[in-house]
Amino acid sequence: MKDRILLIACGMIQDEMSLAMKNTGINYDTIWMNSELHNNPDLLRLELQKEINDHQDYDIILLAYGNCGKALIGLRSEATKLALLRSEDCIHMLLHNKKNLKSTRGETYFITKGWMRGKKSLKEEYHYAINKYGPKRAEMIMKIMFKNYKSLTMIDSGAYDLDEWIHCARHLSQVLKLDFVITQGDVKLLEMFLSLEWDHRVVVVTMGREVSMDDFGVECAVNAYSNTF
Repeated sequence: MKDRILLIACGMIQDEMSLAMKNTGINYDTIWMNSELHNNPDLLRLELQKEINDHQDYDIILLAYGNCGKALIGLRSEATKLALLRSEDCIHMLLHNKKNLKSTRGETYFITKGWMRGKKSLKEEYHYAINKYGPKRAEMIMKIMFKNYKSLTMIDSGAYDLDEWIHCARHLSQVLKLDFVITQGDVKLLEMFLSLEWDHRVVVVTMGREVSMDDFGVECAVNAYSNTF
């Protein structure tokens, strides 16, 4: 009998996951989690656990998340297996083939369409600061917040038309005095995850066992970044 599979995915990567589904022709029952939950890892963990508890009739639950502020640590399922990507976050999912990703993350602020649409996105934070402090002070505040970054990098995953978002992204880079860069990403890792033809980058958590930091590997455990989505 064919396994019943549920996909629980972050709304932040809905465009990319939808493209991966289209490319593979695979469609599972899917729950899209609110991307704003990333702002509170403890709340995200709580909401994910609720969904897991409510869907114990599936054979496998795929969690399309990375380490994501340790939000997945402690999750468990009593009657179904969990599977997750051994990844730091969604940035790593889309740029998994970039050999220099680790060395550039500290000075690079990454954005995607999904991230720019969020209520806590850089664009919304800038507009909020303008409304509260006025344009000049808002610009000063944003520059201080991003003083350690050198570039604002938009990830082209191929999931949507960049032309609709480049103008806004470029404007934000000018405000922050950051270089504007477009870098090529892909959804290959997501396609592999959906296919169930897994390699070492996927962790299967057996029934009754909690997700631990060890499931994500040493590199994910020791790295922590403010720019995650």
